[in-house]
Amino acid sequence: MLLLITGSVDGTSDLLVKKLGAENVFRFNYDLYKDYGLEFTANSWRIVNPAGHTIDSSSVTTAFWWKAFNYYLQDEEKFIVEEVKYIFREIYHWCRLRGITRGNSHDFHNQLGKMNILNIASKFFKIPSTLATFGLLGLQGLDGKKIVAKSFSSGLTTTNKALMTTAVESSTLHPNYPWYLQERVDSAADVTVFICGNNLFAYSRDRSKLVGLDWRLEQSFDRDLKEWFRFSLSDVETEQTKKFCKELQVTWGRIDLMRSNDGELIFLEFNANGQWVFLDYQQHDGLIDCVANYISTA
Repeated sequence: MLLLITGSVDGTSDLLVKKLGAENVFRFNYDLYKDYGLEFTANSWRIVNPAGHTIDSSSVTTAFWWKAFNYYLQDEEKFIVEEVKYIFREIYHWCRLRGITRGNSHDFHNQLGKMNILNIASKFFKIPSTLATFGLLGLQGLDGKKIVAKSFSSGLTTTNKALMTTAVESSTLHPNYPWYLQERVDSAADVTVFICGNNLFAYSRDRSKLVGLDWRLEQSFDRDLKEWFRFSLSDVETEQTKKFCKELQVTWGRIDLMRSNDGELIFLEFNANGQWVFLDYQQHDGLIDCVANYISTA
C-alpha cells in the first residue's frame, strides 16, 4: 500500500488517490493529525485513519511525500507543532531507510541548495550569472547586466507576501538584506522539464503576452485553458538533462529553463518537489498516469 504523506485540501493528492484507487492509498494528512491514531516503536509502526483503515510497517510498499508541511496546525502550541513534524519526518525516513520512498525528500533543498545545484547544472547547461550576497558583496560581478531578484526559500513576509522574480536596479538594493540575484534572461518562451522516473516531459509557455517577468503571477489555473505545450527535446538536450539528473541523483523533479534567442537552453533552477499537474490538466500527455505508476512502484 502507498503511504501518501500530504495535507487535507490538496487537488494533486485527490487526483492521485482517484487514479490509484482509494483502496491502494493510505492518505496521512499532516494538518489533521489529531484524527489519526499512531503507534510507533523502535521496531514497527501503525497508523489508523478516521474511517478505521490501517497501514503499518509490514503493509506499506511505497511512500511519497507531497507538500505536507505546506499546511499549518492552526492555533497549536509551537512545541506541539514541532513534535508532530518530528514524527511525520520519522515515518518518512523509516521508509527512506528501507528504500521504498519515491520522489524527493521534503528537505531536499536544505541538504543541497540552489547555488550548489546551479554549480552542478553548469557542467551540462549554460547558466546565467548568479549571486547570493550579504552586504552586497560581489555585486560588481553583475555590473552591466540586467538583473532580477528571486527567493531562495519561497518563504512569506510577515504580511504574507512572496517575492517572485522581480527586475531590480543594483543601485537601489539595500545592503542590510540578503539578496539572491540573477542575470535577467530575455526569451520568447519559458521551458520546464518534468522528470518522472526515466521519463522526461518537456513543455514550453509563450512569454509574449506576459505583463511581468514571472509566469506564476499570471497563471490562469483554468483547466480548460492550455498554457503549456509539450515538445520534444533534441538528442543533445535529452542527454544533457539525463546527465544532470544522474549527477544530482534524482528521478523526480522539475527543471526550469529558458530558451535563448539563439535556441540554446539556459538553466534557471531545479525544483525538487514542484507542482506538475498544471502541465497536463486535460490528461492528454500521459503525465498523470506516469506519476501514478512511478509513486506506486517500489
